[in-house]
Amino acid sequence: MTDLPKLKTPARALALLLALSLAAMLVISLTERFKHPQITVHVQPAPQAPAGMGGDAIGALMQEVAKNPQNVDALVHLVEALMTAQNWDAAETFAQRASTLDVNNPQPLYLLGVIKHNQGKHKEAAELLEKVVALHDNASVRYSLGVLYIHFLNDPARGVEHLSAGLHDPKAGEDLKKGIREELEKAPLSHAGGAENNTPDQPVRQDKMDKKAKKTNGKDARP
Repeated sequence: MTDLPKLKTPARALALLLALSLAAMLVISLTERFKHPQITVHVQPAPQAPAGMGGDAIGALMQEVAKNPQNVDALVHLVEALMTAQNWDAAETFAQRASTLDVNNPQPLYLLGVIKHNQGKHKEAAELLEKVVALHDNASVRYSLGVLYIHFLNDPARGVEHLSAGLHDPKAGEDLKKGIREELEKAPLSHAGGAENNTPDQPVRQDKMDKKAKKTNGKDARP
């Protein structure tokens, strides 16, 4: 997984990097979030396309896809370009085609999940990202699922489950782990507390819980 660069963001902002492309064509980055978390995608330009990913680039990629409709890489690049242009409906169409052509490739599924999220279809987005994790478990995708479940689907227990799994991923970078810890700290205590208590990164909080348990047991033992 691509290492996270050092990000400079406001204190309350979140950052998210998802590097799912096995060919390193896609870089998914954590973006600033203030009042509402948002899963977004930042793409690298395709080899055929200029850096701006403008209308000319989209046209060129359309022609490439028309010539080679089975070319999943070209379809993915086209989806990325359309997402950059925020043409979500067209991006959805081509992402679905790419995912159908290569059912074992997590990249089109991830892009489709991001598209659904930006369309406000958060449940469908989560279902797609669950499939991505099943194909290629990835701490940053777990982070995205945690954000979706906690902030958009009102399912903090499921969100904390994904965040905890991502935190324990040995391949997760320190910046990503920091973002996961911040989300766990903000999650409802009834769920986040249990998840963090099983995390080696939270020894102080565990000690407090142990002391509290001892005090409670001592009181119960008194006549």
